[in-house]
Amino acid sequence: MKIALVGRGFSTSWGGAERVGVNLAKSLKAAGHGVALYSARADPSVDGIAVTQVRVSGFSSALKILGFSKKVGQLLDAGDQDIVFGLTQIYPLDIYRAGGGVYAHWMRMRYPSFYQRLLKFIFAPVHPAMLRLEKKIMAPGNCRYVITNSKLVKGHMESFFGVPSDKIRVIYNGIDHSVFNPDLKKHRKDVRERLGIGQQDVVALFVSNNWKRKGFGTIIRAMAKAPYLKVLVVGRGSTALQNAAVKRMGMGGGNLFFAGASQTVEEYYGAADFFVLPTRYDPCSNACLEAMASGLPVITTTENGASEFITEGRNGFILDYWNDDDKLAELFMRLKGSGERRRMGRAAALAVKGLTIENCTSQIIELCELVMKEKAT
Repeated sequence: MKIALVGRGFSTSWGGAERVGVNLAKSLKAAGHGVALYSARADPSVDGIAVTQVRVSGFSSALKILGFSKKVGQLLDAGDQDIVFGLTQIYPLDIYRAGGGVYAHWMRMRYPSFYQRLLKFIFAPVHPAMLRLEKKIMAPGNCRYVITNSKLVKGHMESFFGVPSDKIRVIYNGIDHSVFNPDLKKHRKDVRERLGIGQQDVVALFVSNNWKRKGFGTIIRAMAKAPYLKVLVVGRGSTALQNAAVKRMGMGGGNLFFAGASQTVEEYYGAADFFVLPTRYDPCSNACLEAMASGLPVITTTENGASEFITEGRNGFILDYWNDDDKLAELFMRLKGSGERRRMGRAAALAVKGLTIENCTSQIIELCELVMKEKAT
């Protein structure tokens, strides 16, 4: 099969979605299939795979998003691919992987009031642009199958767009267990020494490039009620939020450690005692799954598809509300004991043991083969 993979970016260091794209491309190629990437950007991690750079212009994000979809469509019309596989919002296509979740649901969560949403639609055209593309993808004839990375998102697809259940495949993200595993604890001593964190300190890890949506503010408020805890922040974020967090913590600002973006994020999993991501909405956080594979208990929310792998009190905890800092502080205190953390960490690693890149790829290939059969009839 010749498969055209379309995404905003392919990289092992920019973020979870981009890393999934790289892993999928490499796995499909290793399985003997032809793979071509269509993207605005790609880094050297996709070496050996053809990349068509999609250049678009426009003075606004909305124009760039719509322009990307249109330009990709023109390029694909001239291509000879068997399958068009979208990792981002384009149409028409054969398979759409809704890795970013359902935008219509996110808008309802972010702006509960109709009038709030209306103002955003008027003054931030990127929102109606995204909603338009999403609606177009789900229109009859524009997409054969949808892949979601959690049951959470599958439910949103059904409720918002009426997508038949048999047209949706839940395929969880694969984890590279050769990179993310409990042996990462070997990095604990060196990373902590480099950052100035004591070897006996209890450290919660927060990995994100979107601090506001992923609940950084909730963590800061909860820290004030669990003064023993150190929090290690990895990823790109707002300097203003960082400064505000340190100021809010006052003398406790020394309990916050900002490592910045990293191409070796796995080392930080090895340095931490547990992982926390009180996200407002996450289709299925790769960071949570990687943390579990690394032997860390995880605290997250019901609006994170990764919570489907968490058994309350056994390998982590699930918050009903992303901004419940009182409850989060209680959980911080519960994880103060090393015995509890070790027990839960072992259970966490076992819970995601079956999430491999090979399993993920085999399910995707099976769906591609089904599409090929349908096209042949």
